[in-house]
Amino acid sequence: MEGEDEPVELQRLKRDVRELAEDSDQTGIWLAHAMEQAWEAVGLLAAYPALADLLGERHRIIANDWQSAGLLALVARLLRRSLDLLDRVAFSPAALRSDLRSERNAPAYLYSASELLDRAADLLAESATLVRDNERRWRVFGTRIHRLRSG
Repeated sequence: MEGEDEPVELQRLKRDVRELAEDSDQTGIWLAHAMEQAWEAVGLLAAYPALADLLGERHRIIANDWQSAGLLALVARLLRRSLDLLDRVAFSPAALRSDLRSERNAPAYLYSASELLDRAADLLAESATLVRDNERRWRVFGTRIHRLRSG
């Protein structure tokens, strides 16, 4: 709705992007730390010949998750930078009209911000694909562990 200030809808969108950036950053940090620990732990599994054929699978799980952690950190950076660009635009109707009559900087900033948001979305999809790639690997590894514990 048109008013004197930045539209409330846009303020909400910016808040949501800010929260997603924070969540992505925190998740990426947590996941990277967890993979550091997992890497050390899985090295100990080499002592068990019954798992030798699955060590590649387990390392692939860690590698995928570690890569996902890095992507999440990059997503957070992209989202925050998009907000920085959006903050350069005065979104009041009067300011936008004035910009359209002069330099037309607002559309350029909006376009660049949208490119960063678009790339962040691509990287989130890539991250989800990496996590999805782990599902079968976890089942195979878990089944073997279960059999070894039971037998």
